[in-house]
Amino acid sequence: MLQDRRREAIRALDESDRPHLYWHGVDGDGHVWLFETVVDDGGEYWPVRHAELGSDGLARCYSWGHIEDEHGFLAEGPIYPDDFGLNSLNAEEFGTLWSALSR
Repeated sequence: MLQDRRREAIRALDESDRPHLYWHGVDGDGHVWLFETVVDDGGEYWPVRHAELGSDGLARCYSWGHIEDEHGFLAEGPIYPDDFGLNSLNAEEFGTLWSALSR
């Protein structure tokens, strides 16, 4: 099944020793975005965890363990932080925010 292959590919990337980078941003509608990405051989940033806090106050979190639901999904391709106005975080900052949103 395609979904199972995608889940395993994301998990393998997440558990690899490739560099992990962390990002956050806020859009014009007040949504807060968090991304943990892994850099591939071509220098692209592949999301392995993604969280958002919507203007409705609801947090949504996605990873290989929870790829999608009725509200959204983990991106299916690389993201480009500059295109979304994302700012970098360190691993500890990301972990704190992820923990707060994934409760």
